[in-house]
Amino acid sequence: MFSALSTPARVALVHHVASTPGGVTSTAPLPRGCARTDLAALVEAGILAEQGGMIVVPGAARAAGSELTDLLLGLATIGIGSAIPTTSHHVTIRAAAAPDWDAIVAIYEDGIATGNATFDTRSAGADAFDGRWLREHRWVAERDGTILGWAALSPTSVRPFFSGVLEVSIYIGGSASGQGGGARLLDHLVRHADAAGLWTLQSSIFPENRASLALHRKAGFRTVGVRQAIARHHDHWRDTVIVERRSPSVW
Repeated sequence: MFSALSTPARVALVHHVASTPGGVTSTAPLPRGCARTDLAALVEAGILAEQGGMIVVPGAARAAGSELTDLLLGLATIGIGSAIPTTSHHVTIRAAAAPDWDAIVAIYEDGIATGNATFDTRSAGADAFDGRWLREHRWVAERDGTILGWAALSPTSVRPFFSGVLEVSIYIGGSASGQGGGARLLDHLVRHADAAGLWTLQSSIFPENRASLALHRKAGFRTVGVRQAIARHHDHWRDTVIVERRSPSVW
C-alpha cells in the first residue's frame, strides 16, 4: 500500500476519488499531474477499484489498514477544519522565551523515548534548537506555569525562492497528551505562518505516529506521499509520511 501511494500524483488521485460522493466516472479527466498508469497501480494495489464504470474507494481498502489507511486517504472522521477554541482548560499559547529551554529539551527527549517522534536518538540541546528555528515562530503551550508542549518552524532551504516553505516541529509532553494542547499549538502556528506570508508548511511523520497524523490532518495538512526506507533509526529502515499545508492566501 505504501508503495502504491509513494508519489504525490497517486495520493492526489486517491484524495480526488475519496472526496467525490459515489466516486468518479472511469472516463472523467484525471487530476492535473495524474496518469492512467497511476490509476492502474492504485487499482492493482486494491486502494481504488473500477465498478460499473465508476472509480471508487472500495470498502476493502479502508478495512486493510484501519485508521491509518483512513488518515492516508483523507477519510478519517476527525473534524477536519473544525474550529479550535482560543482558550481551552486554561491552556495559553505564547512565544517561547529563554527560561523555557529546559522544558523544551525535556519534552523533546520524551519524544525521542517514544521511538516514533524523530530520527534523533539523543537531544542536541538548546543551542542547536536556537540555531535551527525561526525566532518569530517558536511557541509553547502553558498551563498553570507548566510547559505542556512546543511548536516551531525551521527553513527547508537556504535558497531565497523557498523562503516561504517551512518545516513544522511540534512536541507534546507525555503527561499532557490528549488534552488539546497540540491542536491549540498547531492552530496558532498555522495562523501566524499565514499572517507572515509563508505559503507552505510541511512535516515528515512516522506512519506509526497516528496521533501526529491526525493532529496535522485536523489542521488542514494533506498527505503528499510516503518516503519508503528514507533513513535508518536504531538500525532499522523507517518510512515517513510527508504532509503539507498550503496557505489559502496564495491560492
